[in-house]
Amino acid sequence: MKKILIIEDEKILSEMYKFKFSKEGYQVFSVMDVEEGLSLAKSEKPDLIILDILLPKESGIGFLEKRKNVKEISDIPVIVLSNFDDSETKEKAFALGADDYLIKSNYDPQDILNKINSYLK
Repeated sequence: MKKILIIEDEKILSEMYKFKFSKEGYQVFSVMDVEEGLSLAKSEKPDLIILDILLPKESGIGFLEKRKNVKEISDIPVIVLSNFDDSETKEKAFALGADDYLIKSNYDPQDILNKINSYLK
């Protein structure tokens, strides 16, 4: 069973995606901040990470910077899913290894699931 880690501080969104992805047959973990995300990524080795940019304490960019330096998780694909639509942030996310940058308001949950399936199937 493929694993997905969601790093998202909006609990309603996180729970909705967790439910949707679980129904599709994925094992889903969700955390609300960068440190928890790094810790869980190291212990569970997910097949894909869904990352918000605007998080408490530290941004998703901070997660990408730290992930880059941790050998055991540096190759895990990351899809940024955020409403923070800023070209400089997008460029930085891609430079730090993000595989995709999706604006939440432009995609419904089924679109996100289709995108995930394209990475994991």
